[in-house]
Amino acid sequence: MIAGASQTVLILGAGLTGLAAAFFLTKENHRVTLVDFLNWEDGYKTDKTDAMPMTFGGHGETSRAIRLVERDAALRADRAIPLEFRLPDGQTAAYSPARLPGILQWIAGLSRFEGLTRRDRRRLLAYLERIWEGAESLPADLDNRTADEWLASIGQSSESRTYIWSPLSLWLTGNGLERLSGSVFTRQLSVLFLGTARDASLTYRDGSIGDRLISPMRHALERQGVQVLHQTESPLLRIGPSGIEEVRLHDGGSLRAQWYIAALPHRKLLALLPEQLLARYAYFAQLAELEPLPEVMVELRRPSTAPFPRLVLLGGEPFHYLVAAPSGPNETAYRLSMVGHSPLTESTDDSLLRLGHEELRRIFPDSAPHHDRSGVVHRNNQAALSLRPGATLRRPLQQSPLPNLLLAGPWTDTGWPANVESAITSAQRCADIIRSRIAG
Repeated sequence: MIAGASQTVLILGAGLTGLAAAFFLTKENHRVTLVDFLNWEDGYKTDKTDAMPMTFGGHGETSRAIRLVERDAALRADRAIPLEFRLPDGQTAAYSPARLPGILQWIAGLSRFEGLTRRDRRRLLAYLERIWEGAESLPADLDNRTADEWLASIGQSSESRTYIWSPLSLWLTGNGLERLSGSVFTRQLSVLFLGTARDASLTYRDGSIGDRLISPMRHALERQGVQVLHQTESPLLRIGPSGIEEVRLHDGGSLRAQWYIAALPHRKLLALLPEQLLARYAYFAQLAELEPLPEVMVELRRPSTAPFPRLVLLGGEPFHYLVAAPSGPNETAYRLSMVGHSPLTESTDDSLLRLGHEELRRIFPDSAPHHDRSGVVHRNNQAALSLRPGATLRRPLQQSPLPNLLLAGPWTDTGWPANVESAITSAQRCADIIRSRIAG
């Protein structure tokens, strides 16, 4: 390793994660080259055509990245919206954080949230107060228990788990309560809802990932003279005693750097790694155990003058959540999504469209004419990462066993589900590792 303020870094993958890593590194004057290949996009709803996700204030890295790359933020239609839940009686209940200091924020927010019955609210507040006062602590074995088991143990009713906690879990993580690790769920609740009112404030963000992050990052890197080398065949990694020695390209050339960052899907990374690495290090072999989860989304468009976007979480329904957002002058796009393995993933497009229209009529009776059957079905085989009990241990840290190889991507271990926040967090951590090694 050559010491110095500036390092050479070769990044495999030019999707959101790779571009974010390059963006952070060039700000520290490192010399960066990106290598890209077909189908090396990150997945997990972070690709350029994916809609920009709604974010909480607690999603700090996403918000920071947007501020760093955008020059026309004032022109965007971003706005704060409530988090809505559809209840068994067909009504909706909105959760909005109270603008009060400290512990009072979540006490007031929960106390006035009518999605939970009074009994469930009392039990949850009592449990949180015992935690806050130190009279009780979270179970030590939460990573070996499901979120559903934990919620039942603290007195949350079957109804609240069906209509509030399960759709919230599916929207935040892509995993239902019966699948999701209790430790993952409690961390999401703590970070997003039990901090400040700003952390729990939900923002609708206009545009796509490409519009808001990928294109601005590409333009910023081009201005810095950063190269993106597009390959028509997969490159090869040459491994030596001290780590990666070079990346060989299909034209016979090779690239060498002091640091290498693999910012590509874990299955694509596995295809690049030599067999001896998989046999020698469980760190790499465990990547094969990461399980992506699919999503089916039905998109319908209707003439509308809806004054603001909406997110409605659906409990006990075939679809898990509904996003309604402006898609043009006097038009609204309604997106009904189902995440995870379900008979719906095997349904035909015609069946899904028919079901989507029925659901939309039921939720918003005035928005969907009975005779209309138009719409589009989107299928994504890598929309979420399975976070069942024990799965967190399979997610790799950014520093690999090879000293000069770092891994980045929404699927790495960041403390977040596999999403945009996780992708950007992993990129930042790679930049932090390189900085700390130089300083050391």
